[in-house]
Amino acid sequence: MIFLECLIPDHPGSLIELIKPISNNHGNIYGILHFHDRKKENMIPVSVNFEIPEELIEASLERLKKELTEKNIHIEKLTMGDKTRQDLIVILTGHVFDTDIVDTIKRLAAKNIKVPELQAKFTEISEISNVKLKLVYPESMTEHDLIQEISSICKEKNLFLIRT
Repeated sequence: MIFLECLIPDHPGSLIELIKPISNNHGNIYGILHFHDRKKENMIPVSVNFEIPEELIEASLERLKKELTEKNIHIEKLTMGDKTRQDLIVILTGHVFDTDIVDTIKRLAAKNIKVPELQAKFTEISEISNVKLKLVYPESMTEHDLIQEISSICKEKNLFLIRT
């Protein structure tokens, strides 16, 4: 997995100008986060996760960097993901915040499970909420083991787990 963090100009079509070069250079996009609410000096932060076939990575990334620079897209960070890790998206429903989401994340981290992305709409701490988590876990752990671990925490905290 390749992770790109960049700044695009705030005008119509800029996101397409970012996506086209990725696709044209053999990139298969898995996710885009567009942070319009974090705009600074007419530039919007965007994060893109994508893959390029192993044999094409070096040449494709060089062309991609050149094309993005020519389109006034500022690359902040371009990193390769850890191939020894896997990820899974889950949704926790219930009193996720009231039962201490930080504790949940720390308990997962103790098992070498990271939470690089969390999405939630926060209202009141005592209200029922839905929280989407991206869980990244080591290749040595099976998806079944991961689900058992998160299910155990959910059972203890009376949360409902949804696998996506």
